[in-house]
Amino acid sequence: MGSNPEKTGLLIQAYFMTRRGFSGMLAAAAVVPAFESRDACRVVTLEAIAGVRLPETLAIATAFPEKLRRGVWELRTYRGVAPTLASDHTEIFPRSGIRPLLRAANGPDLTYLIPFESLSARDRAWTALNADPRWASACTRFQSYHFGLYRSV
Repeated sequence: MGSNPEKTGLLIQAYFMTRRGFSGMLAAAAVVPAFESRDACRVVTLEAIAGVRLPETLAIATAFPEKLRRGVWELRTYRGVAPTLASDHTEIFPRSGIRPLLRAANGPDLTYLIPFESLSARDRAWTALNADPRWASACTRFQSYHFGLYRSV
């Protein structure tokens, strides 16, 4: 995704796509050097618990697998994003307790991988965000969004 894998210790093998497209990509993941590692504990699989039209499974190669095996993860994609929205997110999200681990831009789309301690922590964060007047203003600058919730399997 958009972050430096050496810095974050992560290699994400899923972007916004249909489940069929994701399955094909996952089958091709054997050619990715991070997946050739003999250390299976460094690849963490996250399974969808909610979401529409997002991958059913995320396979993540990481130097820090213990971080991914806790809590709930949200993969959120904003479609048709105005260029200034990404910088607004970096200011608005932390005030609400939303701290994306990774961010990727793909043309006019912006995708985040966001960790939460629990589903209730996620609900509190999004409730706080939706009450923020700057977020209400920012919402007019994207066409739509999709999200999926994941847990380690």
